[in-house]
This record gives sequence, structure tokens and C-alpha cells, in this order.
Amino acid sequence: MWRKLFVLALAASLQLTAQAAELKAWVLQGDAYPNHQGLNYFLDQLRSRSNGKFDGKLFSADNLGDQKKALSMFRSGELDFAVLSNGALSQAVPEMKVMSLPFIFKNADHMFRTLDGEIGQNLERNLAQRGFVVLAWYDGGTRNFFSRNKPVRYASDLAGLKVRVANRSELQRMLEALGAQSVNLPYEQVRAALDNGSLDAAENDIVSYQLSEQYKSARYYTISHYSVVPEALAISTQLWQKLTPAEQALVRQTARDSATEMRAIWAQKTATIRKQLEKEGVKFYEMRDNSSFITRMNSVYSPILSNPSSGDLMLKVMTLGQTQS
Repeated sequence: MWRKLFVLALAASLQLTAQAAELKAWVLQGDAYPNHQGLNYFLDQLRSRSNGKFDGKLFSADNLGDQKKALSMFRSGELDFAVLSNGALSQAVPEMKVMSLPFIFKNADHMFRTLDGEIGQNLERNLAQRGFVVLAWYDGGTRNFFSRNKPVRYASDLAGLKVRVANRSELQRMLEALGAQSVNLPYEQVRAALDNGSLDAAENDIVSYQLSEQYKSARYYTISHYSVVPEALAISTQLWQKLTPAEQALVRQTARDSATEMRAIWAQKTATIRKQLEKEGVKFYEMRDNSSFITRMNSVYSPILSNPSSGDLMLKVMTLGQTQS
């Protein structure tokens, strides 16, 4: 109730102009993804709460372009809002690379406890100094392994397998440390490679796993939470600096509410898809021994630990996970 009253009070304090400003927002994924749905919710709520002053239009990679193009437009002020990957943020604030490390988070709840708390606030201040005003943290999806011939439940299960991972150096080093062969392959070619045996396994979030129909070629899906990566709903500095304090507060609160909404959408969609895939014959497993993976990550973690700032952040994040109830 207090949140509703707070938002209504902010909306009432806005000095509305006669004509709504048409704002542009971008997210990589299409409307089947919770990230897209969360951003759409944000724009709808912002329009409603501002009595029509802030009226936004949503774009995605399908009708505007990839993240590289969107990032350029965002930094120049041509885009007002964007849901940005952790990779894009890491280029501005190197400490953000910690958030992309394999097995850094136990699950999405651990990630959001981190980012919604003091650690996230510190990162937001650093990002703001480099031109990224983060309004809220979105769920970029939990990536898990799926395979053709057997489930991957222990670190030893990956030994000798040909595995496709996202094109991130830390993930490729992870596979090397686990005795697997990293295969660099475009996403759209993964299913065919699984079919012809040139790949033994791959990884992705469960939504992509279903939409790509890769589940038809690799029916063993292991819940490992090995990669839980955030995305940031950010506003351009050009627009942010034009807003009054009351408008800034309204935009930020609406963004945070949209993050709560999209996280709930992720959870519900994940549960629904799992039931659908089980009916299609997919076998789901839980990773049995998290420590057997983490103890082999020295080559992945060492570059981070060698930097005092990043190393300290990594240890804080992992310690927070140990205290999670």
C-alpha cells in the first residue's frame, strides 16, 4: 500500500506539459522473453503513473539492431532507456566482470540479494560516473548445461565432451579447466551440430533452450546455475539530467517495480516451460556437487583475484552466497 501511495504522490507532483515526450527504449530479445515483457511493463506503468507525460516506444534487435548499435545510440542520447548486458557494463566498470564469472552466484536469488543491496549500490555509483545511470536490475537468465547422451551432474561428466558456450573468455577457460573442448559456434548452428554429433553439449537458459528447439537434439538438462548474469535497465544521462527530482524518483521507482514484475515472470515462465518440456521427453537433473566445479576454477578466478578491487568484490559476493538462507 505504501508503494502505491508513494507513486501516486510522485505522479501528482510532476509538472506536466501539454504534449507527451515520445521516448525510445531497447531490449535485445523479442516479446517471448521476460526481459522484453519487463521493459514493456515499465513503459506502460510509466505512461500511466505520469498521466501520459512519458510515453515510450519499445524496440528490440529485430527492428532496431544489435546491442552494439543500441549502445552507441544510448550513449548519444538517441535511445532513452535500454536493458544492457553485463558485458556492455563491464567495458565501463571492469569490476562488473565479477558478475559474469561461472559459479559466482548460487542462483538468481543470490544475485539479486547482491545487486539490490550495498554491493549493487556501489556498482551503480561507479557506473553512473561512466555514463550509465542504472534504474534497476533485471534477470538475464540462468544458464545451464544440456547434453545429447548423458546428464552433466559432476565436473568429471564434462571431461572429453565437445561443448558450445557463449563467446566469453571466462567460460571458455572454464571448459578447459573441466577437461572439455570448447567449440566456437554461432548460436543458430547449435542444434544442427548436436544432431550430427559435432557437439556433445551446450548451455543456455531454459527459455532459449525451448524456443530454439535444441531440446529435441539434447534431452538431458542439468540445473547447475553455473552462470546467472544480471542485466541493467538504464536511462540515458541526457534524459536523466533533464528530469526534475520528482520525475527521477518516479522513473526509478517504476523501473524497480518493473524489475520485480519481470523476475516473477521469469520464475513463472521457467516453471511452465519445464512442465512442457518434461511432457516432450526432456529429463531434468540437479547438479550433484557444486564444489567439484568451483575447485577447478583457479585459472578462471586468478585474473580477478590478482586485482585488489575485483578480488575483494568477488569474495564479498561469494561470502554473501554462503550466508543465504
